[in-house]
Amino acid sequence: MLKKINSTNKFARFGVYLLVAFVALFILPFSSWLVGQESFEATSNADFCSGCHSMQPFAASHADNAHGGDNEYGIAASCTDCHLPHDTAANYFYTKAETGIHDIWMETFTDTSQIDWRAKTEHREEFVYDSGCLGCHAELEKATSGQEEHQRYFANVTDSQCVTCHEEVGHSNLNKYLLEAKYQAELDN
Repeated sequence: MLKKINSTNKFARFGVYLLVAFVALFILPFSSWLVGQESFEATSNADFCSGCHSMQPFAASHADNAHGGDNEYGIAASCTDCHLPHDTAANYFYTKAETGIHDIWMETFTDTSQIDWRAKTEHREEFVYDSGCLGCHAELEKATSGQEEHQRYFANVTDSQCVTCHEEVGHSNLNKYLLEAKYQAELDN
């Protein structure tokens, strides 16, 4: 009788180990991936980004652009499609975290109404990534083979980035929206 109880305990222990292994190898990684993916998706669009007051003019100008959904198909690029690098997953995640922490810090501890956003657009190459552009426009090299500047770009003989020449890509009438926000803030004070 004692021998039968020990073998039952061994079988029960094996079942517990099997269950723990299944959870550790499949359930936890899947759950982590799902939560991570949903979190990244939820924090990647204009609705989320414009939750910060200083980003509202950018969201409005984005909505006024073909890349923001103002096109015949209603397809819109998310903020992270352009404003995060898409060269590697590690760089994407690192830059998303770094940018998010910086933005939260700025919104919380600085007066963002004092930032000259129009002047910052002169440095757009620092926060718009060509890997995002080329992710959607994969056929651009072939489609623009006759255009000299694009030929120089794809031959890597220029320092220009996509937004060097395409200044308002993704944000039509940005200066108008920035001025409206600035004057509205002054009226509110």
